[in-house]
Amino acid sequence: MPNERAILGRGVPDGKLPVGGGNSLRLLLWGAGKNCHLHVDDIQRPLFQNTPPQFLDLLDIATYVYVADQATPRGGSGVENAGEDWRRTFFFRIPVRMPDFWNSSEVSRALRDTLSFLSEDGYSFEFHPMKDAPPLQHYFPFGGDGDPVGTREEVILFSGGLDSLGGAIEEAVTHGRRVALVTHRSSEKFSRRHRTLQELLAKHAPNAVPVHFPVRINKKKGLSREYTQRSRSFLYASLGATVAQALGLPRIRFYENGVVSLNFHFSDQVVGAKATRTTHPRVLNGFKRILSAVAGKPFEVENQFLWKTKTDVVRQIAEAGCGEMIRYSTSCTHPWELTTEKTHCGGCSQCIDRRFAVLAAGQEQHDPADAYKVDLLVDGRDAGEPRTMLASYVETASQIAKMSALDFYGHYGEVGRVVTQIPGPNKDRVALDIFDLYQRHARQVSKVVDDAIAKHSTAIRDRLLPATCLLRLVCDSGVGVPSAETKAEEESDGQYVFRKKGQAWVVRFAGGQEWILLPSRGAAYLHVILSNPGKQFSVVDLVCQVTKTPKEYILGEADAVSDKEALRNYQARCEELEEQIQEAKEFNNWAAQEKAETERDKLLEHMRRDTGFHGKIRKQEGDRDKVRKAFLAAMRRVLKDIAQFDPAFAEHINATLRCGWNPRYAPPADVLWSI
Repeated sequence: MPNERAILGRGVPDGKLPVGGGNSLRLLLWGAGKNCHLHVDDIQRPLFQNTPPQFLDLLDIATYVYVADQATPRGGSGVENAGEDWRRTFFFRIPVRMPDFWNSSEVSRALRDTLSFLSEDGYSFEFHPMKDAPPLQHYFPFGGDGDPVGTREEVILFSGGLDSLGGAIEEAVTHGRRVALVTHRSSEKFSRRHRTLQELLAKHAPNAVPVHFPVRINKKKGLSREYTQRSRSFLYASLGATVAQALGLPRIRFYENGVVSLNFHFSDQVVGAKATRTTHPRVLNGFKRILSAVAGKPFEVENQFLWKTKTDVVRQIAEAGCGEMIRYSTSCTHPWELTTEKTHCGGCSQCIDRRFAVLAAGQEQHDPADAYKVDLLVDGRDAGEPRTMLASYVETASQIAKMSALDFYGHYGEVGRVVTQIPGPNKDRVALDIFDLYQRHARQVSKVVDDAIAKHSTAIRDRLLPATCLLRLVCDSGVGVPSAETKAEEESDGQYVFRKKGQAWVVRFAGGQEWILLPSRGAAYLHVILSNPGKQFSVVDLVCQVTKTPKEYILGEADAVSDKEALRNYQARCEELEEQIQEAKEFNNWAAQEKAETERDKLLEHMRRDTGFHGKIRKQEGDRDKVRKAFLAAMRRVLKDIAQFDPAFAEHINATLRCGWNPRYAPPADVLWSI
């Protein structure tokens, strides 16, 4: 398959490769023919001279993973065609100093599971003994004793973005702690900005000047083909843990706002591997497992900004008297587009997040609008992803601001999964804190839009702003007659539109106004049905098609097409529950432990009771009915959402769609959908 790749290190055999044999890549981290290399800059004393071999292995593994990530492009456009082509499968056969340690089931599984969730790719590893290991100075080019690093109280992962800057300011300026900042220098474009931030931090914290550890990975030309870099978080954690080990510290700290960290698709256009999981609680727990094993003792990985929005972070920077630093931080994901004058593209999700936060915090004087290639509020947006992403972002904020807690939990099912990953005895309290976090963010975004509408009301009324700018998109979607430019664009798409843009849907019925439908299972079902007018579906087949789940897993024992596969799925779930039980024990979360143990025991009993000769699973028609009822419930919910914005479309669906066991859509002959 094109999205499978084998990664081979120096000295390991080609042999038989389980995946990507015809698309293998040999990465050489040292010696003759070296094509990539990690090293820490500006080390002036042998702080790392006693680094344990497992930490050096960790740095190598993180480098292999990061370079493989960058060297292997994802298939499809990612946002508009997110799916199987967007996700890759990697097999690593690489040399390490401690192969038995890395090949152990506990460590290899923690590595595989954490990276797979982090990047949404598949990972497997095979570790071989390393021959002719490079010297320590390969990683740490010592240049003499120089000024001592001294005692440090924290190690902070410092990207130079707003959140990590807020963390450095909180630690060094507000609390006066002596910290070490570990930075992956991915582009020399940011070097000057990082140095300026360093100087300003020293100025504002003269008694606790942070020490800086910039780290670079040099690669040969041709090994940078994918910019999403989802695995960079693992590289950061590995670098930070190695520095912490050298400093005798038992933890590292990320600083990232909770909306981005929890990753509930606040902007539904940011999907798949474009939606960051850098500091998702499940990822940090995975890092904790890996790093504790490497350190041979408990090692903590924390996110200190989990309960802050980005607006909260910007306000905190200003309150510390450090507002001048904001302009030197960098949030953009498109560094190759940036210039000295235009330091942010203004179009990517991170730029949108940043600009909303700065405006909501009232700090625009420290983040000038002319530093963005595209103004958030009044500049036009290109058709497709740039426009839909911004409209979806604002619409999602508007809806969340009006949701009750129960509505929010119903819409974002991820809440139920993520609360088990966050330490704390009271999971109900954690769930309420998540709701409060998203409500604050939604209100902050909505207020920026409301204030901008009031400020530009005359220009909006007289249609002096571009038809595709944010303020026109917000105002014209609800009232008024579309401009000639907007109308021409809409007519080119046809009278009936139901098209996916990321995870959101662009909808127009009978030539009416175009609007955004937020993602849901029902919307996905409806898209398939509208794409096949007159076709009679099996409700089970339709659900399997949309969820991309094997029928035997959805039905369980109701349709045992592949008994062995069904059993494997049950066993896999048991393994997941065992992991949850172990994590709950680590956090002394007895409620979560009891819940997981109860589910595991029921599942084991279910397998024992319902498997007969040769491991075959008995059939139960009740499971089919559960699928049908779930489908009907999803359709009712999406039709309720549609009726709020387009009653005529909802009425049309009610009149032409037959649900039940065999859904069928039978529209009039003149209704032709642009899908």
